Amino acid sequence: MKEFFECCHKRSALDSRFVLKGAEAQYAPDRTFDTEHIMLDLDLDIPGKALSGLCTTTLRAISDDAGEMVFDAVDFHVKFVRSNQGAVSYQYNKRQLTVQFKNPIQSGDVVQIQIGYRVTRPKLGLYFIGPDKHYPHKPVQVWTQGEDEFARYWFPCHDAPQDRTSTEILVKVPKGMTAVSNGRLVKKSPLKNKIQFHWKQDIPHAAYLVTLAVGHFTEIKDHWKNIPVTYYCTPGREQDTRRAFGKTPKMMAFFSKKTGQPYPYPKYAQVAAEDFIYGGMENTSATTQTAKVLHDERAHLDFSADYLAAHELAHQWFGDLITCQEWSHAWLNESFATYFEALFTEHDRGKDEFFWELRQNAAQYFEEDKSSYRRPLVSKVYKSPTDLFDRHLYEKGSLILHMLRCVLGETAFWTSIQTYVKDNKGLVVETIDFKKAVEKATGKNMGRFFDQWVYKAGHPEYKVRYWWESSSKKAYVRVAQTQKTDHETGLFSMPVVFSFHTSKGEKRFTELVDKKTHLFEFKLPAEPYLVLFDPDHGVLKKTDFPKSETMWTYQLTHDPHVLGRREAAMALGKINSVSAVQALSEALIEEKFWGVQGEIGSALGQISTPEAVEALLYGLKTITHPKARRPCLSALGGSRSACVREELQKFSQTEKSYFTENASLLARGKSGDMSLIAEFPARMKRESWNDILRCGALEAMTALQPPGLVSILKKHTAYGHSHSLRLTAVRCLAKIGAGRADVQTHLLALMNDPYLLVQLNVVKALTDIGNEQAVPVLKKFTKGDYDGRLIRMAEEAVLKLNGHDGE
Repeated sequence: MKEFFECCHKRSALDSRFVLKGAEAQYAPDRTFDTEHIMLDLDLDIPGKALSGLCTTTLRAISDDAGEMVFDAVDFHVKFVRSNQGAVSYQYNKRQLTVQFKNPIQSGDVVQIQIGYRVTRPKLGLYFIGPDKHYPHKPVQVWTQGEDEFARYWFPCHDAPQDRTSTEILVKVPKGMTAVSNGRLVKKSPLKNKIQFHWKQDIPHAAYLVTLAVGHFTEIKDHWKNIPVTYYCTPGREQDTRRAFGKTPKMMAFFSKKTGQPYPYPKYAQVAAEDFIYGGMENTSATTQTAKVLHDERAHLDFSADYLAAHELAHQWFGDLITCQEWSHAWLNESFATYFEALFTEHDRGKDEFFWELRQNAAQYFEEDKSSYRRPLVSKVYKSPTDLFDRHLYEKGSLILHMLRCVLGETAFWTSIQTYVKDNKGLVVETIDFKKAVEKATGKNMGRFFDQWVYKAGHPEYKVRYWWESSSKKAYVRVAQTQKTDHETGLFSMPVVFSFHTSKGEKRFTELVDKKTHLFEFKLPAEPYLVLFDPDHGVLKKTDFPKSETMWTYQLTHDPHVLGRREAAMALGKINSVSAVQALSEALIEEKFWGVQGEIGSALGQISTPEAVEALLYGLKTITHPKARRPCLSALGGSRSACVREELQKFSQTEKSYFTENASLLARGKSGDMSLIAEFPARMKRESWNDILRCGALEAMTALQPPGLVSILKKHTAYGHSHSLRLTAVRCLAKIGAGRADVQTHLLALMNDPYLLVQLNVVKALTDIGNEQAVPVLKKFTKGDYDGRLIRMAEEAVLKLNGHDGE
């Protein structure tokens, strides 16, 4: 462990695509005081986009002769600073407020500091949302976003996850509005022209979890046991909100049971915030969610917000009740929430859905590992904490927890989780605390597992070859680890299951795969007609295992695991034989799980012979699940047949789901169906959830690329259109913008757009187009008080466009 950490502090020892220039080893800041309580007395000036506040902080000295307290506070107008311990002086540099005591405070003594301040149009942390001439119907809302270190933009604090404190908010808002914050509502007091809400959070938490959300909200009441569960939305969205968050009590029951810790707070609220810049934020007992997940009945056919509701709720245990001490250990927050999100899927919708979700997690991690960078899950070297919130932290970490479950077994895994929660609730933690909990619960030494999966990077890549020796009735399997090994990625040591299906049934063997190459031999009663490597898909890996067409065909219909059947469908799609088409065609109808059905449809689309196309059209007459229909419809886009176009036209008029209608439109665009041009004006007049139908029409036209397309797309990037439509138009411009100076100029102007998600999509579009003339504009966003994601993306874009990717 010591050797690894010494190694990972050297920039040369880490993937330079992740560790950007200027990154250093980061540690939790020193503290002279422990924060015991924060009381905020706030008055919102919504028209002026300002907040006046009185922050009273109760501190306990950690060591003797504590002479000063440093508060993080960005761009405040500080009115006064005073203390109950007599006169104090202070210095303020617009980033930190240093309060100096005339008489130093001794260890264990308590002191209160009051800071009167005002913030106006804060750059981060506190957001004022409301109507303007372009969006006259936008609701008036105010909401905060504290993670990772943005609480400092709206109240003075020690803005680091290591410092946990109880909090209290008294906030004055205009009459008719509601203010939601952490903990319990102590009192609601009418004033002359305003109303004051008093919220109190008694269980200590980190500053980044302090929240305030204000708006004209409808309150929807629910409960779990005796805990109030509330949902807040703009009036008129009540049914959509119930669809989005209605399973929350069921999730609370499940997480409480599995962790062994009942939901720990006096209430649980979810606020649907307009223009929220994340999916959700797990503020203690009062989560903020994007209003985009509130959805209508048609969207509910194949869209659910359960993933978001479950993820943010899981954080109430992992992140809120137990908090990472330093951001380098943030996987203890995010990986756990991501895995528990999937665990609720398993509980609520079954194992097939669960494993399909894990597959999607793996795909996102593999894409980042291949196209962006590779890093250890625990990384101390970074520029901004935001750098860490990536597909490694969320998706890969969730899969590591699943591997731990597979290695330990169900009982030992859940005993470990409950031990971890019991021993660490109310505390800040590092990875070693979780490792100790597992070892305490199981008696196993987990050093090797944590070293290779948490403290080092990458994943195994297995080359598997099988043959049968009839004379000895033995199966031989050679397994080689082919991943490139270096200081970050070594050879992995994992128990792997080998499964053999014969006429006598299935036989399983578990072997430790820990060397560069192994040759395993297995005595069997007969030659197997199916050989599976890791049949339960418990190891995060890439596998190269060629099989005969006969074996793949058998696996397609007989493998009990959805991911095994998916593998078979993909393999048969590459074989491209008459018999493969026949097998896929039959399986398309017989397969019961929508994910595999869709993968079979994609395989037929890849083959794209007349017989494969005919099978897709026939399958679409019987396939009902919209998520299975989507890839089948998309697969037809490769055909130029007039008959297929005619069928796609019918589908685009009759599909029940928003997503399948769009899939049929996009397929028409890819197939060159010019009749779409005449339909386009009418399609752009249709209202739908999150403007999804207009977005689909733009994407179909982009695939078709008719004359005048660039002008259409530019028009729909303009401020005033729905943000969903604007983001789609930006992405479509990226697809056709290479070599077009007018597109680049238009996108560069959008870098000054007031909506962050437009800026983020523009950076990606400019990177995809690949013109280095965008660099001077992008460089302006690599420093300053911008969202960390924008800074990171702009810096990566500059490197790529200058041809220095990875240097």
